[in-house]
Amino acid sequence: MKFLTRFLLKALGCLPLPLLHALGAVLGTLLWWLPNNLKAVTLRHLERCLPELDAARRRQLARESLVQSMQAVLEAPAIWFGPERRLRGWIDAPDAARELLEASRQGAIILCPHIGSWELAGMFCAAQGGIASLYKPQKGVMDELILEGRSRLGATLVPTSAAGVKALLQQLKSGGKIGVLPDHDPPPGSGGFAPLFGIPAHTTVLVSKLAGRIGLPVWFCYAERLAGGRGFRLHLRQAPEGVAQDGEAGLVALNRGIEDVIRHLPGQYWWSYKRYRRRPPGGEDLYAGL
Repeated sequence: MKFLTRFLLKALGCLPLPLLHALGAVLGTLLWWLPNNLKAVTLRHLERCLPELDAARRRQLARESLVQSMQAVLEAPAIWFGPERRLRGWIDAPDAARELLEASRQGAIILCPHIGSWELAGMFCAAQGGIASLYKPQKGVMDELILEGRSRLGATLVPTSAAGVKALLQQLKSGGKIGVLPDHDPPPGSGGFAPLFGIPAHTTVLVSKLAGRIGLPVWFCYAERLAGGRGFRLHLRQAPEGVAQDGEAGLVALNRGIEDVIRHLPGQYWWSYKRYRRRPPGGEDLYAGL
């Protein structure tokens, strides 16, 4: 099974990007037309997070998001195991590279939300002098494959544990970059609640603690997926002031930055992830009835 999984992923990774994105569009369209939980969660999120949009626009974004999510799944093997020359072509963004190198001259915290091709954003950051990134260990052969794939251009992956956080701290103290996915639901005890689109969201405190302790800049990096399999466009933007503050203030600033990134490319965000599954005491269940 291990050999077969590795073979299939590496074979998939050699397919042309336009074909992978076309297949993703087919799968995403099927998810849109068939009843399923991913579609229901996506529509619920858009209804609650972007109420200023009319129903037709939210449905358009929901369908686009499902397609983009499937394209992200299918392009991951190409990013992890496809030809390196092709991968380097996708991350060839001289202006963004210069901006990132200048911003991280003495170290930086790079945030890569689940928007566009977050796998490619991580590769781009790794190629600019290396990066240490948190990742959640998986079961079985997938853990080995993820470690192999995500570290191919110089990234060092550390687990979401006390030892992993210590490794990130050492990386920052030595003047390096670290990468964090800032829009996941952290484990109990490692987060606090702050508004995200006006809804309390359980938010990681790691970014604020590290930024406040080391005093280094915090940036968002994300890769916009271009239509027709034409590749990607890299974006960098500095996180809002206040991310390094203690307590709720830092979490509020972090989520404000995440909101800004999502509003830039709302159709490419991973809306099907149950971001609000953990609730504050007495908080409503956003997924009731789905």
